[in-house]
Amino acid sequence: MDPSITSTVVRALPTQDGVDLGPGVDLAELKDELEQVAIEALDARMRGVSLDAAVHDERFPQLVEFHEGLRDALLVEIPRELQPWVAAIGGEAIEGRLPQAAKPKSARKTAELRAASEAVAGRLSNLHTDLFARAFGADPASAGDGPEQLQAALSELLLFEAVRLHLLVAAWSSTDFESLGGDERAVDEIAWIEVEAMLLEPALVDEDIRALPVMVAAGSVALARDAADRAEALRMVAEDKRETLRMRARLRAALRELRLPESVLLENALAGLLGEDRVELMDLQAGRPVALDGLSRQAMDQRVSRGRRALTQGPDNWPSRRRPALFDLLRHQRDEPA
Repeated sequence: MDPSITSTVVRALPTQDGVDLGPGVDLAELKDELEQVAIEALDARMRGVSLDAAVHDERFPQLVEFHEGLRDALLVEIPRELQPWVAAIGGEAIEGRLPQAAKPKSARKTAELRAASEAVAGRLSNLHTDLFARAFGADPASAGDGPEQLQAALSELLLFEAVRLHLLVAAWSSTDFESLGGDERAVDEIAWIEVEAMLLEPALVDEDIRALPVMVAAGSVALARDAADRAEALRMVAEDKRETLRMRARLRAALRELRLPESVLLENALAGLLGEDRVELMDLQAGRPVALDGLSRQAMDQRVSRGRRALTQGPDNWPSRRRPALFDLLRHQRDEPA
């Protein structure tokens, strides 16, 4: 595969500005994984499978893992070494929500971090433009499996995931959407419908229009419309069923406040309450490596046991995050006045 898209994605990371992403982050391996994801995305499109369905289809394991990994990454505690960079790129609103230790210690360091964050923001903007240019009007399924088709498929996927993550933050920022029966698959479907439509919209080729924000805005409108439709439909449903939805929404919201391993493990342990099927722990670990990689079966069992006991007590005893996650910062940023 022509590496231009994968290289552009990797170059957009803050490692280019002297920021250490932490142990275990191999950029060459990341590029290889993106290429494998692109192959499966193209395979799905050639089979006529929409991306919102493909990311849950066992025939495309790399896509499924990539999709779940991005979701879980929203809830990973931001490492200490990245917090000063996050404070710089996020501005005063986000900086104020990070621990004091995350803030630059001098005006000089602040200026350096601001410059680095502006460089990253510029690369991300270029990445969005590049992705849209490669995906716009392209049909990855129409012309074989050459480099251009792989790049179009990956670009299409990354735009879909970007819109989906924005909508996920919006849906998670309160219990409203889930209380109406909305779930993550509904968010996926909305995101894909809007991205697919926008990739055929001639007006978006105007160089003065930023395509990704337009897609996110369209997705946000569609999400609100979907919520309104669900609310109307629920008017005909018995109160006990509506209360069940509200209970499940509150439980999911509470679980998202926990450290990621506990969140994933307890969501699975409480699957019956959530109306889902429980997954065997080793299978769960294989499907959620961002959350559970490296934990032994015994360690997972112990976390489930301790977590269950903690949830019967007050929130102060819950295994909550000690440091903010990206989701924490993004949802609070949404609350800031324009």
